[in-house]
Amino acid sequence: MILKHQDQLVRRHHHTEIVFQLPVSLALLLSILRLNTQTAEAQSANINVNNPQIWTNAEQNLKIQFSYQPQKPILDQPTELTFVAQNLKTGDYLKNLTANILVTHYSSGQFSNFRFSNITVPDGRFSVKYRFQDTGIFEIITRISAKEIAALAAFKVIVPLQPSPA
Repeated sequence: MILKHQDQLVRRHHHTEIVFQLPVSLALLLSILRLNTQTAEAQSANINVNNPQIWTNAEQNLKIQFSYQPQKPILDQPTELTFVAQNLKTGDYLKNLTANILVTHYSSGQFSNFRFSNITVPDGRFSVKYRFQDTGIFEIITRISAKEIAALAAFKVIVPLQPSPA
């Protein structure tokens, strides 16, 4: 589940591919991405986990892989969110992209959002560090764009309950 309101994104899983139906307008989703603006510089990123989350768009010949470290995020500790954007058919990294990332969470009837904006991505690989402040399921929405590409992809991060301090 991403959102529980009328502007809900619907997700359907088929193997490792995630297909999104967007009943809300792209303008509304982009306005959400404008919340909590913060810039971040791209860092070289390699997917080095066994099961990255994968989003594909056959129409744009695009694949985005997402992973995060640590795989069990710890509250108030940095978690690295890593993305790799590739040509779906050749596997080549996409060049000269701009990325925006929205971290969103619904808890106790409240939405929280945090945005990384205007990330320069010269070689298709980028990452940011984020500190989760709550447990639960977080949606990570990324928008990548270039001269001939504009795509949204969404992924999830599960932040488990934390052990009580001794």
